[in-house]
Amino acid sequence: MGRVLRSATKKNTTAGEAAVAAAEPPAKKATVTKKKIVKKPAAKKDTADTTTDTTASTSGKTVTIEACKTCGSVSRATKIQKAVGTKASVVINAETPGKGNFVVRVSGVEEPVVELLGMKRPFAELKALVMEDVCENVLKALEEKEEEAKEEEKKEEKEEDKKEEEK
Repeated sequence: MGRVLRSATKKNTTAGEAAVAAAEPPAKKATVTKKKIVKKPAAKKDTADTTTDTTASTSGKTVTIEACKTCGSVSRATKIQKAVGTKASVVINAETPGKGNFVVRVSGVEEPVVELLGMKRPFAELKALVMEDVCENVLKALEEKEEEAKEEEKKEEKEEDKKEEEK
């Protein structure tokens, strides 16, 4: 007996045989199926990485660092975070940083300590930064803010003393 093709079998069937074939479930064929790999969707994460140092004092001192991931400035941001330690809280990338940006700000100080915006590859300005100097500048800015806060407290105490004397 030779090989039988599907087209030959379809032509030879009658209406009665077609009705019987339709009533019976088709026989299962042995087939190889691919295993589907189902990936669970990852928990939605903000596009910005935020890292804070929770051991910092609650005096309101905050160092905000905007560090672009493509230029490798995140590692420099962690160096600053380690240098600051518990003197202030450090926030890295609270908002999505711009491409090629590295900005270090201390809360309460008007001008940023470091501001490199829109750097192009190979990020020469960033590589030229001496991180020890940057860390020292951040610590100086924190100390200046601390001194200003102490001066304000002294002024407030003097004003309260004057008000009490007047009464």
